[in-house]
Amino acid sequence: MRNFLILAVAALALTQIACKKGDRITTAHGNGFINHTNKSGTKIKSGDLVSINVYTWVNDSLVQSTIRDNGGPRDIQIPDTAAFRGRFPAVFDGLFQMTEGDSATIYQPLDSVMKKGIPPSFGEVKEIRYDIVAVNVLDDTEKKSRETEEAAKQAIEEQKMQEAQKNAPMVKARGIEVAALVKSTLASYKGNKLGDKLQKTGAGMEYIILEKGTGAPIKDKDEVPTHYYGVLKADGKMFDNSFDRGQSLPFTVGAMIPGFNEGMKLINRGGKAILFIPYALAYGEQGSPGGIPPKSDLVFYLEVEP
Repeated sequence: MRNFLILAVAALALTQIACKKGDRITTAHGNGFINHTNKSGTKIKSGDLVSINVYTWVNDSLVQSTIRDNGGPRDIQIPDTAAFRGRFPAVFDGLFQMTEGDSATIYQPLDSVMKKGIPPSFGEVKEIRYDIVAVNVLDDTEKKSRETEEAAKQAIEEQKMQEAQKNAPMVKARGIEVAALVKSTLASYKGNKLGDKLQKTGAGMEYIILEKGTGAPIKDKDEVPTHYYGVLKADGKMFDNSFDRGQSLPFTVGAMIPGFNEGMKLINRGGKAILFIPYALAYGEQGSPGGIPPKSDLVFYLEVEP
């Protein structure tokens, strides 16, 4: 019995040594983990509301970032581990070993199922890397404040949704008028009948300002509720529009195709314009699924809400 215990202790010691590579250890869930700061304090636990920044890497490519994609840290409620069935999420696996203020990296090995979701363009991928910063663990007062803010935001969103549903028939009717306007304007464009109304940007996009708008100027990273109606310049075929949906869509300036981004900044909030976008400022030589062939010049009616 004594020899068995000695062997067991020796095996455990060898396992711990094998799991370590510098500061890297292997977690109980098979992920590689490095805590770069090792702050003192209470470890993050189920039920905590934690403000975190996460950077997700596939090889050397940054595919997700809370700062880049969301403008800053995200608040997440740490669930009970009993909620995890099957694969244990790597980010939570890392957070359970961190305390407020810690910075860490966790490496999630790819199994055969996960590999199917990685595009071939990334090459051979053996693991996903998550760089995590536990910015803040919110106390009860902060949690209640955030919950109140979220409840208020949700109430506003629900009100907007109800208003959108109520106004949907009128919006769809306006879409018919906009379609006729785009058709007649495109015909005038092809017949060189737009005269001085047609302007051109330095990048080569032509446009008409229908209404400049009396609201604030639009700038990069603004999220602007927008109506649009898009057609192919070659034959006027509609490929997408917001009016059929019955409501505007929130677009972030800078996140659209280059011509659309530039067009939004030509007007103020409340403004309207028609954009003639060359394919180099649209979807390029490859086109886009959903009715946009390669090298397609586009025409967009653009209307931003006040």
